[in-house]
Amino acid sequence: MKKKEVKLQQKILDLIKIARTHKTSKNTISIGKITKFQADVFQKKFGINVREYERTIDTDGIRHALNRHPNLVDTDFLTILLIVDSPDIVGLGKENDTIVYRKDFEKYIFYVECIQKGRKRLVLKTLYKRKKPPRRT
Repeated sequence: MKKKEVKLQQKILDLIKIARTHKTSKNTISIGKITKFQADVFQKKFGINVREYERTIDTDGIRHALNRHPNLVDTDFLTILLIVDSPDIVGLGKENDTIVYRKDFEKYIFYVECIQKGRKRLVLKTLYKRKKPPRRT
């Protein structure tokens, strides 16, 4: 693992700690710019222009995910980096201006981002896990 990735993972874990201990804090970290490839895919597939957007995680999104999905553990948030780099499925969410990613691990992990057009950001809305259906033989 690259030094930059380790630093980013530590930033995410530190942000989770802040979200858990300071219930009203409003902290945000950047986890990177949207790549040209990702922006092109969103434009072609969904008609959404996210070129030059920053991808962020904030304490509000972390608290929302932890409160709504108690089966999450801190390290699940580290999968966000892998999910957005190589999702198995990407689609538009039920709510306006959301993108949903799914990645297959032992369970399905879903990552939902909110598109903030004015701020040119994609920000964590929620993260959750679901059991995979049993395999048919």
